[in-house]
Amino acid sequence: MHGLYPGDASALDTAGRLLMIGFFVIVWLRNLSRHHIEDHIKRLTVFGCPMPRQAFWAGMILDAVGCALVLIDWHPAIGVLCLIAFTVLATLLLLRFWEMDDPIKRTGMQNGFFANLGILGGLLLLLQRVI
Repeated sequence: MHGLYPGDASALDTAGRLLMIGFFVIVWLRNLSRHHIEDHIKRLTVFGCPMPRQAFWAGMILDAVGCALVLIDWHPAIGVLCLIAFTVLATLLLLRFWEMDDPIKRTGMQNGFFANLGILGGLLLLLQRVI
């Protein structure tokens, strides 16, 4: 039994692809709230990112384009590469746990950092499938 997309060997491939994109879409939508926008820009500023507001919106665009390309199966490998770049950059810019003095914040950021490593693993598996 093949999956929904031409390169998917099974329904499990399709489910994995849709769950991965669903994660990015849900987080993207959540990050559009005023509170999250300002929080991300503030954290980018604190961590020394140049042009933090522009960096935030560039990341949002990279995320959206990547999701769209994978979802509509048009150059999905480029879409996955967009999501990989977005995840690596967002992780390194926003989850700098090694700079946190507060142990609770440091632990929360470590959890997010390592969860993103798992997301990167899933993206690499998806990339292998769509190439």
